Amino acid sequence: MQRVRLMQETAARIFAEKGFEGANLDEIAARLDLNGSSLYHYFSSKHELFLRCVESTAGEVVERLSAIADSEGLATDRLRRLFHDQVLIEIRDYPDFVPLFLKVYAPDPAIRERVLQLRQEHGAVFERVAAEAGRSVGRDRDEIRLLVHLALGSLAYVQDWYTPH
Repeated sequence: MQRVRLMQETAARIFAEKGFEGANLDEIAARLDLNGSSLYHYFSSKHELFLRCVESTAGEVVERLSAIADSEGLATDRLRRLFHDQVLIEIRDYPDFVPLFLKVYAPDPAIRERVLQLRQEHGAVFERVAAEAGRSVGRDRDEIRLLVHLALGSLAYVQDWYTPH
């Protein structure tokens, strides 16, 4: 399992650096010190590798954020923790994977649709807690949704402007 994770991390880094079309399995394999055909034992194509990268990471992230969303406490405190954790996810825990969701263009419509679904699942965790917090101060659901998307949109660029010390 660790071997597949290392392959996904390496692939994510190359996809982020070169884009979907610029990345190729031979280069990914070379960075892993493998023969290019060795990757086909694990992934049938570049498309599958890209999807596995985004799906496995999204699953881990949504599970982690859902645990915060479902925890005890005030909705405002949970929302604050969600955004705090989102920053840690982007900067510390999954920096190579974040661009796959936000910046890398995949020419395949099926991949784009799946990435959009995963982004919506991610956003729904925030929306649910924000709606709960918003009800206590009289905000309507549409306004809450807009505010969450603005906040997440701003965080999408945290890797561009924040450098950890």
